[in-house]
Amino acid sequence: MLNRISLFVPALSVALLTSLLTACDSRTASESGAPPFVPPAGATDPSALRSGSTAVEKKPGTSAGALLPDSLHLISPGQAGRLRLGMREAQIKKLISPALLRATTYNDQGTLRPAYEMRDAQQPNAPASILHLIGDSATGYRLRRIRLYDPQYRTAEGIGVGSPFGAARQNLGLTKVRNTPAGFAAVSGEVKIAWVIDPNSLPDKHPEEMSSADIPPAARITGVLLYQ
Repeated sequence: MLNRISLFVPALSVALLTSLLTACDSRTASESGAPPFVPPAGATDPSALRSGSTAVEKKPGTSAGALLPDSLHLISPGQAGRLRLGMREAQIKKLISPALLRATTYNDQGTLRPAYEMRDAQQPNAPASILHLIGDSATGYRLRRIRLYDPQYRTAEGIGVGSPFGAARQNLGLTKVRNTPAGFAAVSGEVKIAWVIDPNSLPDKHPEEMSSADIPPAARITGVLLYQ
């Protein structure tokens, strides 16, 4: 009798252990939600799938089908990816490979000042971003403005180059549209970001300043300007 019990107990222990492991595996699989590197619902930007980059969480006001940026291409007040307005030139060169920077100049009310064209390491064929510097050789140069033409750069709401103006107006609360150094643009004065509008989509002989309500919702954003 004792021999039969001793044989039965190990068998029972094995069965119990197998059952517990199976239940644990089942719970883990159901709680994982989704495989790694899958963007939020509605995101179609391939950059959000890159290993090593973090997709930005989709906000409730995001337009359906809007492209969402990864952390290297997120537009926020005073910042585009890792670049921040006010950074010293030396800091920029530490962040960005020299192979991706080409020295150039920009015209600041008749004065030529230094600038850089910046290419994207992951998308070298994307339009270059333009970095405007301010300062002098004695005190050093700082990042004054960032002009973005690359559609990978977007806000957390998915607004960027190629977005319809109607989506920007709805999500960003833009009110006035006027001429800027980058072109005719809707200006977010509080956050100092201007959204350049395709001139071909504007009304003929439009005034120097317009209400955003007068801009056709389908007009496209062709550039983004961050300034101080």
